[in-house]
Amino acid sequence: MLTLAAYSTYILSGSAENLYQWSKSFAPYEMREHLGMSKRYLLQYGHLVFLFTLLFLSRYIFIEPRDFPLSEKFISTVAKYTPAVFLFHFPILFFLAAITNYDRTRLLDQVLLLVSVLAISVSLGKICFIIKPAFDKCEAISIKFLTKKYPVKVSIERLPLRLTTVHSKYLNFVKIVSMGAIVFGHFSFREFTNYSLPGFDGSAPRFAVPVFFMLSGYFLMLSIDRCTTDAPVLFFRRFWSLYYLIVPMLLFVPLMDNIGYAEGAQIYQYDDYYVFERERGPLGVPIFLATWINSLLYLNEIWLYTLSGLSDMRGGIVAFSNDPYWFICYLIPYTLLMIVGRMVQGLKKYLIISLICLIIGPPILMLAPLFFAGALAYILHKRIGGPL
Repeated sequence: MLTLAAYSTYILSGSAENLYQWSKSFAPYEMREHLGMSKRYLLQYGHLVFLFTLLFLSRYIFIEPRDFPLSEKFISTVAKYTPAVFLFHFPILFFLAAITNYDRTRLLDQVLLLVSVLAISVSLGKICFIIKPAFDKCEAISIKFLTKKYPVKVSIERLPLRLTTVHSKYLNFVKIVSMGAIVFGHFSFREFTNYSLPGFDGSAPRFAVPVFFMLSGYFLMLSIDRCTTDAPVLFFRRFWSLYYLIVPMLLFVPLMDNIGYAEGAQIYQYDDYYVFERERGPLGVPIFLATWINSLLYLNEIWLYTLSGLSDMRGGIVAFSNDPYWFICYLIPYTLLMIVGRMVQGLKKYLIISLICLIIGPPILMLAPLFFAGALAYILHKRIGGPL
């Protein structure tokens, strides 16, 4: 309760925003403008202090078998669709607002838009689950090939932490709350609503991004401890794990963009808090293919594009109109860094880590503490409590 009270004070007092304003004094605008989604790094670190404490304490609060307010089936079902909602909701918001006679001042229009976005996102998620076995089959073939080169080996050193059922439910519930905050945060764009809600300033509430990074780091550590294969196989599984959603998204979103832009181009011409120069609308074939391939390989945010001037925006390349995809393009490099750091030995480990850092660049690395804080919480749980 003390942590929650202190966290509430931190947010409501304006201290979080003051940290962001203070960070602007560290470098001139000409440098800060290229940080992309890392622009508010110091503000995110402020959230991290409280969120890390809550994540660490969660194991000791939710450890004994006890009733949770919501059923395990409900929580696991809703949590199952959070990746689909994340990957589809943003472009659908703009698409529906563009093709309808949307009035952001009418409450009914706003409710219908929000409900429709969630319904379509979940429906697309269901379709993706139908085609998932085909992606699983491709994964199995690739894993079979990789395991010939990197034979299966059982680790006797890494004993995985065992989560209680209620603790697992709690962490999934946190995912759901954070995803809801992200959707509402993007809905709070002035193109969609004329209401102003505290903490919803045209982007996702600031706690949501650190939460997802921390939980991703926490569960990756668990996966590493459970892993009976070598590092390349585990990374391939992580790299491939969302392709059943990402490939349909990269096919569906450009189609929506072209239709939506033709019907209501003005709604796509918005300015957000991170990007001040962006050419929106239908793309030519070369740029379309480059965007598709880079998005598929999670390379959109690497700093080489900014340094070379090839980026169509400051900070990275956007996956068409799907701005939130930046998160995945940060998450995969962090995943690779952790797998290499934990599973590769000797000089090879440091050479690979150095190469990864050189390619992805400082902007991505600036938010890495959010991800590795989750890994640290896992390590502390394991060392203090041990496997249950």
